[in-house]
Amino acid sequence: MTPRTLVAVLLVVPFLAVIPSACVARSTYPPTAGRSISKPSVSPGPEVMAGSIKEAHRVSGGAGEVVFNLPAGLDANTWKLVTKLLPAGARAMKQGDERVYSVQQLRIDGGRAEVDIVYPDRGVYQLMTVSFEGGSFLPWRPRFSHRWVIPATPPMANDPMIAINAAAAAAAATNEVIVEVIEIVPVVEVEVEVDVVVPESAAPEAAAIPDPATQPVAPPTSN
Repeated sequence: MTPRTLVAVLLVVPFLAVIPSACVARSTYPPTAGRSISKPSVSPGPEVMAGSIKEAHRVSGGAGEVVFNLPAGLDANTWKLVTKLLPAGARAMKQGDERVYSVQQLRIDGGRAEVDIVYPDRGVYQLMTVSFEGGSFLPWRPRFSHRWVIPATPPMANDPMIAINAAAAAAAATNEVIVEVIEIVPVVEVEVEVDVVVPESAAPEAAAIPDPATQPVAPPTSN
């Protein structure tokens, strides 16, 4: 490597290290005071949420299926993006699930990010913070994780598809009831007899019958 090439490399490397930090907005979700409100529906939101779920699953033993939960208010497309970044078989939390990895909050600040996640540990839920580094030209990778050993409240399912599927099921059930009622209730034909009373004033007068005695007699014809 020539001295000129070495100088060029030394100048470019710090520049590339700065670009990722400059291109990533500072935001927190769910939002807190003093931070910009930005839903993590685009990179690096899905990446760091999926990364924190995988890291919490690994640190807690890596056994069993990955059942995850995200903060409330995220659209169905964001949930799909996170699912694609997780191991095969991972699924969103449903009501009644007991071993869930639930993202509580993520904080993105330039080329660094932190994700608070609740994970199951020996029958209770604990809080963990996973720190990441990355950027526009670098993959987001976990730097370290810190387990707080603080019992956390069991998560509630936030998957928007739960409400969407429930509404669709309710609409389908309503349509079935309407169809069933239409099929059960027969069409009844009712015959009504109406007696028409004609008043005397409206009755037609009887036609006069001619008297034979008053009628002229034709003369006999001769043979």
